[in-house]
Amino acid sequence: MRRKGRNRWLSTAINIGIIVVGLTAVSFLPADTSLKERRDAGFIKLCVPPAFPPLVTGNPEAPGYDIELMQMIADRMGLRLVVNTLASIGADFNPRNWLLTRAQCDVIAGGVADSEQTRGYLQTIPTDAVTGWVLVARDGTTPVAGDSVAVLPGTSGLNRLAVSGWLRESGFKAKPARNSEQFKAELLSGAVSFGVTERFIAASANLEDADFSLFWLPEQSVQLTVTAIGMWKGDQTLKSEIIHSLSEVKASKAYELLRERYQIDGEIGRLGS
Repeated sequence: MRRKGRNRWLSTAINIGIIVVGLTAVSFLPADTSLKERRDAGFIKLCVPPAFPPLVTGNPEAPGYDIELMQMIADRMGLRLVVNTLASIGADFNPRNWLLTRAQCDVIAGGVADSEQTRGYLQTIPTDAVTGWVLVARDGTTPVAGDSVAVLPGTSGLNRLAVSGWLRESGFKAKPARNSEQFKAELLSGAVSFGVTERFIAASANLEDADFSLFWLPEQSVQLTVTAIGMWKGDQTLKSEIIHSLSEVKASKAYELLRERYQIDGEIGRLGS
């Protein structure tokens, strides 16, 4: 009985020791100075791709939803917004391959998906712009097995395995498109029966003017996601301040007008519904 008592106390002492060691180790981690550094500098650096309408347009008069939203956030933080345009953003679907550095960016936007893949590299703050895979089809037509489909993967970190599985299970013949221009040309020429791409890429092609419509892919096969502001992991003080400022922005009338101006909440039907 005495031995069991000693073992119980020994186990408790070991557990306490582990906790103490862990807390001691945390105390030696470098302090998070991300917010202080931005305040000392007086500006915050936003990295975006050259264009990803309507999130980034390349038009100084209407630069895009993400840029104007980040400007509102920066204003509330008392910081000047510096926008760096980097062609590497979106050149690959994996954010790790965008070759970004802290010297270039404090935050990243313009088609960053709040997805598991993105969060493996960056921490994210959702901006509530819903995106996902859409089907682009001529009005009045319904895709059937055997149809050819132009596929433009886009750059936003969407689940490519899910859309590939849906195409395969549906019996469609995928034809990869190199860029949005080829994607649009294939559809307009009739070389393919329909197209599949990311929601905002499809919308920026203005195919509605040629009697095409957009539809979300079946929800049971492909899930929707939201876009986000991407940040470096570990920048917790800066992230907290951005979240606080974003909450203030969302409570303003200017935020509602911003979403209306860029048609962020446009209605899209669901395929099969």
